Amino acid sequence: MKIIWWKDPRIVSGLEKYRDLSARERKLVLITAHVVIAAVVLFFIAAPIWTTALNERQQANELESNALRLEAHLQRLRSTPVLDPNDAVRDDIEKVLGQKAVVDERIQSLTDTLVAPENMPSVLESMMTQAGIKTGASSTDGIRVNMVTVEAGDYSGPEGARATLRNNEVETAILEVARGGMLRRGLPVMNAQAAIITNVAEDHFGDYGVNSLDEMVETKFVIDQGLAEDGILVLNADDNKIVKYAQYITHEICWFSLDSSNQTVVEHIKKGNRACILEDDKIVYYRNGKKFILIDYHQIPLTINGAAVYNISNSLGAVALAKSLDIESEHIINSLSEFGNSNDDNPGRANIYNKNGMTILLDFAHNPHGMDALAKLVNNISANRKILLIGQVGDRSNEDIANLINSAAKINPDKVIISEIVNYLRGRELGEIPALITQSFKNNDISEDAMIYSDDMLAGVKKSLEIAEEGDLLILLCLDQKKEILQFIKNEID
Repeated sequence: MKIIWWKDPRIVSGLEKYRDLSARERKLVLITAHVVIAAVVLFFIAAPIWTTALNERQQANELESNALRLEAHLQRLRSTPVLDPNDAVRDDIEKVLGQKAVVDERIQSLTDTLVAPENMPSVLESMMTQAGIKTGASSTDGIRVNMVTVEAGDYSGPEGARATLRNNEVETAILEVARGGMLRRGLPVMNAQAAIITNVAEDHFGDYGVNSLDEMVETKFVIDQGLAEDGILVLNADDNKIVKYAQYITHEICWFSLDSSNQTVVEHIKKGNRACILEDDKIVYYRNGKKFILIDYHQIPLTINGAAVYNISNSLGAVALAKSLDIESEHIINSLSEFGNSNDDNPGRANIYNKNGMTILLDFAHNPHGMDALAKLVNNISANRKILLIGQVGDRSNEDIANLINSAAKINPDKVIISEIVNYLRGRELGEIPALITQSFKNNDISEDAMIYSDDMLAGVKKSLEIAEEGDLLILLCLDQKKEILQFIKNEID
């Protein structure tokens, strides 16, 4: 039944009680009612304002938190902490060296050299050994002491650096510093005498917050933080990104370049600074206004008579590093003239073999920058046909794989063997990467009829030798089963 509010017994009773109140009591009731009504009105007015203010404060806190996280990331890049050689990773060291890890003050007295690129440690190690210096090196190829491998594998991170530094035979340490290791764990040493950055390439984007070439440049330059106050940073003047970022560097710079007219280098030399350049096919070093002519690049086996242009550049960088460590020219020249393209000297870096009139080139190129350099080398080698073996690991994006194949297509292969890399699918399905590679080659006008498929890299190597003929060039890009493939090739050659 519908009840009219003013006839509700409770309201009627309340009104009767109100009429029985004195004038003073009625006034107090009215004041109280007005206060309650005003409070309710203010609540409904203030509540949205208060809620908005609270949300804005929460957003401000989130922005501040994000800013702090970003600043922490940038600080990690710009002022990467140096690992304490006395920290507790002795088990790793004992595993690598098979001996008790002894930590003492001698670590601080070693000569340390930080290198960001691949390929450089082996060349520099040879120069140091020629000079009679007991040298240790850690890199993607393993740990070496006095040119002898004590542990194979990828030791470009802190574990390899520690193992090298703690070896009692080592007087000078050459440490390849990988991007991922720097971002995860920091630099392995402090007060290094020299460091080098040879190039900056598009690779591993998306890992550890590095998503662009500019961020990659900043990451590579972290090694500058590991230099001693009087340390020397060797930089490639032919890389525009490196040249641009170098303006922020306060350490002494030694530039190197294939172009003797490079303005960055020319101006640097005019000021009496250090530089290493190519002049009339000769490697020339400048310091304090003086010119030192070392060696013609045709006399350097690593350059394959000039076909491997990137190794001419690497030789310039190695000379600049060695000179930064005060190595005599005689030892540098002897090393460059003897250091070659065999797997023993430079494993997986344009290793060349010959069999029954065929040329076999073994390399580990795995990104567009390396592939572009390799394509220039291959196109400088005469051959009846070019047979390319290629694959890629699964953690690269589809775009990265397409870019790699775009570079590989510059080789103009007559046959392509596309290999699955089962051990490095990294979340991909079987057949997924070969399908992407196939489509990318087709996009580069290479017929699918020219493509052959293999279940793994070793099977691909065997297939390439089966179809090869006299006068052919085999380009084998073996990113997996390296040990087995090297042994198979050696057995075939012998």
